[in-house]
Amino acid sequence: MEKKYEFITGDSVQAGQRRLFRIRALRDFGRIRRGDVGGYIECEANLAHEGDGWVADVAQVYGPHGCVRGNGRVSGEAWVLGQVDGDAQICDLAVIGEGAHVGGRTIVCGDDIVRGEEKLEA
Repeated sequence: MEKKYEFITGDSVQAGQRRLFRIRALRDFGRIRRGDVGGYIECEANLAHEGDGWVADVAQVYGPHGCVRGNGRVSGEAWVLGQVDGDAQICDLAVIGEGAHVGGRTIVCGDDIVRGEEKLEA
């Protein structure tokens, strides 16, 4: 498996007790080009190297259940502590809570909050 991003170790933010690092694309995929700077993740488990999924802008994906897979996209100032996959898009100030799952072609934007055991798929 070829990695699609790396951590920018000199660029991090604190989310509670967790340290999140900005990412940079290592190769072209989807709309992302090599060298593009993304958002913040805590560890590689938060963003799969397979698929075209990406975390952009100053969005944050973290925690033991925070994960973007497939072609999921997280952007703006969104926070993801749950699972995003398929072609789902999370943007603006949206929050995907721990235990929540957003998949399919679902779009969650604005200041929407998806909590706990909710599962959204379109």
